[in-house]
Amino acid sequence: MSLTSAQILDLAPDASSRKAGQDQAKPAKWGGLGRAGDVVWGEIKGSGANPYRTVADLSGPASKCTCPSRKFPCKHAIGLMLVDAAAPISEAGPPDWVAAWIRGRESRAVSAETRSQHASAPVDEKGQAKRRQAREDKVSAALGELDLWLGDLMRRGLATARRESYAFWDRMAGRLVDGQAPGLARRVRAMPGLVAAAPGSDARPEAALALALARLSLLARAARRLERLDPEQAAGVRAAIGYPVTAEEMASRPGLVDEWTVLAHAVEEEDKLTARTVWLAGRRSDAMAQVIDYGTPGSPLPPVPAAGQDFSGALAFHPGDPPLKAAFREGRAGPAPAGALPGATSVAEALDGFAGALARAPWIDRWPVRLSGLRLGHLADGGMGAGDATGCFTLADSAHVPPLMAVAAGGPVDLFGLYDGFALAPLAMVADGHLYAVPAQDPRPILVRAA
Repeated sequence: MSLTSAQILDLAPDASSRKAGQDQAKPAKWGGLGRAGDVVWGEIKGSGANPYRTVADLSGPASKCTCPSRKFPCKHAIGLMLVDAAAPISEAGPPDWVAAWIRGRESRAVSAETRSQHASAPVDEKGQAKRRQAREDKVSAALGELDLWLGDLMRRGLATARRESYAFWDRMAGRLVDGQAPGLARRVRAMPGLVAAAPGSDARPEAALALALARLSLLARAARRLERLDPEQAAGVRAAIGYPVTAEEMASRPGLVDEWTVLAHAVEEEDKLTARTVWLAGRRSDAMAQVIDYGTPGSPLPPVPAAGQDFSGALAFHPGDPPLKAAFREGRAGPAPAGALPGATSVAEALDGFAGALARAPWIDRWPVRLSGLRLGHLADGGMGAGDATGCFTLADSAHVPPLMAVAAGGPVDLFGLYDGFALAPLAMVADGHLYAVPAQDPRPILVRAA
């Protein structure tokens, strides 16, 4: 198995590890390099008297290093895998320390399988029902408290809300977490950012705060009327509140087979977790898909196709209406053919699609849009925009907009981004048949030519 450099860098627990790993990806720094199947190893000089021993299994991926770093994978493991990605390491017989690590992994895999075979105890259905009801009661109580809080906030007015400290919002978010409604808590915790963004007398942040509160109120009301919704809509509401989707539920979902082009990666920090989003578009179905993986600081995320690649296979969509969040099923990644952005439309059609999504789930914060034949330029108010003969989107302020403008060079391009009702945050652009992606963890004004 081989991983691309982009896939390896996505395994890094943070931006500093990505950079440090790239610094270690020089073959001259390594000694004793070797490969046995999917396992690669090598030794590299560190701060100690003895070189660090690093080994990685690309099929896991998994790694181990004798350095004292608490991050996983460490910079040496990232560097070793990057060395192999640049030029495959030659096959060799594994030294004793590598062989011992391989045997240990095989032994742990067998033990895990044995435990799984013996873990077929009868399901305690009464216990499960009791736990489900306990959670429902907690969520119901949290929704009641949220209703009172929102009502009080509206009586006092948005001008008062904009003067509240972060602690005011955090207290309500904490109560929602205690009520097992983490999705609602995330929305409340995001509101101080809207207030803090207020530039003096500018009215847009206040409008954004009002819209966020309205969406929160609509979601809370929908949560109290689940029995009136169809199953997919009800499932979408529960997911927005924070109910998890079980593995059994996902296993029963049908897969949508297509040639999925990977448009972009995005990485955000959510409640002490690292959330990586992979955005894909189906070439035949025109479907849009969002695959999200979560990891704790220092832990690896599973490898995924890089931006600009195609994933040939099936995606299983989570319950919800409109469908968007998905999970990878069987398939393989490979090079993508040059061409236009799949499913791209005019500005007017994209706005109609956004309106249709809001009609089905009015609490949506951001919606993916794919646009064709746009031209990027300056707006009358001094901002940047992207438009065609049917309309125009304001582009969100970002360090990546100038390089997008430079690559477009005034010509027509296809653009992919997230629209929040105010501005479009671009994540990728197709110009002259090539995909240029905004890097997932790099705030510098650069783009990655992915294909």
